[in-house]
Amino acid sequence: MPGEVVIPDKDEFKIGEVCEITGVKPFVLRYWEQEFSELAPVKGMGGQRTYTRADVDLILHIKRLLYEERFTVAGAKKRLSEEAAKVVAPGARLDSSSSGQVESYRRVLRQTRRELEALVKQLK
Repeated sequence: MPGEVVIPDKDEFKIGEVCEITGVKPFVLRYWEQEFSELAPVKGMGGQRTYTRADVDLILHIKRLLYEERFTVAGAKKRLSEEAAKVVAPGARLDSSSSGQVESYRRVLRQTRRELEALVKQLK
């Protein structure tokens, strides 16, 4: 990964855009979604994945762990869990699967809101 990756200034990305930005193939992204619970893009009505900026940052971090730091998938999962535990305030500890699940729910709600807004526009 030579140089710094520039993420376009937008909130949502389709899988093709994410592949172009990160240099990761679509089948690899889909595999990582299965392995890393923190990575859970919203799927629209047609099944199209929508990634957030945070997802793109996470993908770049996972790529760095696996390809540059030479972690195994299990080792990268453990590292992400450790990093998530450091971010959460002491006494209010969440495990990485709960925080990943909360973020996943937020993404689903954002996607649902967009779809409802589109329907309202069509009905007007």
